[in-house]
Amino acid sequence: MISIIIPAFNQVSMTEDCLKAVIANTSEFEIVLVDNGSSPPLLPMVDGKYIVNRVRNETNLGFPIAVNQGITAANGDVIILLNNDCIVSQGWASRLLAHLDSYSIVGPVTNFAAGLQAVTIPVYQDEQEFNREAEKWAVAHAGESQEVNWIIGFCMAFKKSLWEEIGPFDESLWPCSGEELLFCLDAHKAGYKVGIAHDVYVHHEGSQTFKELERDGQANYLKVCKRNEKYVNEKYPNFWNEQKVIPKAVEGIRLNMGCGDFPIKGFVNIDQFDTVNPDFVCDVTNVPYELGTVAEIYAGHILEHFRFDEGQEVLKYWLSLLKPGGIISVVVPDYDFLVKEYVADPLPEKLIIFNDTYIYSGIQPSPHQFAYSAALLEKVMVDAGFKNIKRMPVDHHYFPFAVEWQCGYQGIKEA
Repeated sequence: MISIIIPAFNQVSMTEDCLKAVIANTSEFEIVLVDNGSSPPLLPMVDGKYIVNRVRNETNLGFPIAVNQGITAANGDVIILLNNDCIVSQGWASRLLAHLDSYSIVGPVTNFAAGLQAVTIPVYQDEQEFNREAEKWAVAHAGESQEVNWIIGFCMAFKKSLWEEIGPFDESLWPCSGEELLFCLDAHKAGYKVGIAHDVYVHHEGSQTFKELERDGQANYLKVCKRNEKYVNEKYPNFWNEQKVIPKAVEGIRLNMGCGDFPIKGFVNIDQFDTVNPDFVCDVTNVPYELGTVAEIYAGHILEHFRFDEGQEVLKYWLSLLKPGGIISVVVPDYDFLVKEYVADPLPEKLIIFNDTYIYSGIQPSPHQFAYSAALLEKVMVDAGFKNIKRMPVDHHYFPFAVEWQCGYQGIKEA
């Protein structure tokens, strides 16, 4: 049996909406509602009946304690933690639990979450539209999953025996934030797999309990997150970046190297700076994918950030990442075009523009190291081992802007 643990603090209407969706769209389950200090106490009505399996705290003891209380009271051998600001659709639980054959902890995708679980589906205005779009998403991504090191705890499934083995959620992280990360990281350290079920979409309002606590003057969201992140980081340094490490490549994986502020849908967006919110924060010369497994690489305005000798080695490394027949697209500023434009009208102001456009002086922390023309870019790609080199149009759909001062070439790894 499934035990669905739902902690709640006030928010009667939201909690009832969550419960109604669970009851309407789930089979063979029990709900353990943990009323975490609500005033007045929560007695949510669902189809005219009170939820029977209920834990009551007179004060808000925090999410981790509430979760542990709920799991302790649970009768099921499989646990699903569910925030009370979530709405589920038909078949959500069975799809989620199907992935427990591959993972020890698994969570769905959603509209509101940090990291790799956040996805975008067509806008829905009501419950009927939500169910329709969630079903379309489930069919389109049937059976798809992704191994990660941790997931966000708005909804997560695992066996009760895992919780009994690796220990309860860390109750020191009041009121919440980070406890699910530690649970996942501890499980991963013990040799268990954590995954994202891409065929399960759950609607999540996000941070609703924090907002309730802030209204009551009990907690400050930013301060709590900063404090708890530091706490988790002391146990697992760089944990935040390492969610975005997938040890094994996914079939058809596509990498956007040095994405900056221009992520590409359908690609894993990689950058060394976490301020641009990439999917992975890592060096493009050492990505966490096995050699010969990547289907496509896009490298837009990144090669010129290396010295010439470094750039040649980077291209060879990217070639080694590609599977036979894999595609690469490399784009750089076109030095020929920029110089000719300046020489045609060599004013001081134009030289400033030239420096800003090509060298990025003062614009970003990673300046350009080497100048390429279209002819040189083509040559270095050939020298690196790429075949079938073809010029890309300046209005190629991968480019954020269609500008004449850039040049790009596509090539393949010979099969």
